[in-house]
Formats: sequence, C-alpha cells, structure tokens
Amino acid sequence: MFKFAIAACGLSQSEAAAYLDVSIDTVKSWCSDRRPVPKGVWEMLADLFQRIQDAADFAADHMAENGIDPSAYSNLDADNGQDPLPDSAARMAGAMALLMAIGDNAE
Repeated sequence: MFKFAIAACGLSQSEAAAYLDVSIDTVKSWCSDRRPVPKGVWEMLADLFQRIQDAADFAADHMAENGIDPSAYSNLDADNGQDPLPDSAARMAGAMALLMAIGDNAE
C-alpha cells in the first residue's frame, strides 16, 4: 500500500526517502511490505496529500478565473503554501489542477 501512497503524492522512492528523512533502503522495505510503515510516516504522507489537494484546488480556481494557458499543459506546478511542496508533489498538484480546470470548462 505504501508504494501507492507515495505514487499518489507524486513521489519516487528516492524523493519519498528525502521527504521522510529516511534511507532509500527503508522506503524500499516499506514498498515491498517487508517492514511495517510507522504511523507517523502515514501521517506525514496524509498531510502531504492534503497539501497537494489544496494546492490543486487553489490553482484550478485560479485557472477558472483567469483562463487556462495551453502552453502550460506540459509544465505546470501548483503550490500555494509557505512550506513548499517537494518538486514532484508540486507537479502532481499542477496536473490535478489542470485536469480539474479542463473538466470544469467542459461542463
């Protein structure tokens, strides 16, 4: 389950290790279910996922108000917090925002 959780946050195994301040071997053992994931790690990922959703909502609202720039389709980061998201998480938020904004425009 852990490997899907980090993927949902847009993190590779090495990015997850850096974000969680653990070794890559620890992340690999969590991904392969060889070791249980501590509750605090799940809480950190849940917080990151919520921050990604918040950034995506913020960016989608901005696009709804200001239009969607087609040149941004392949390079859009979203982050509205004072505590910046990891780079790949910001790209995940940007992709979510773009899809939400396009979906809203289609309705």
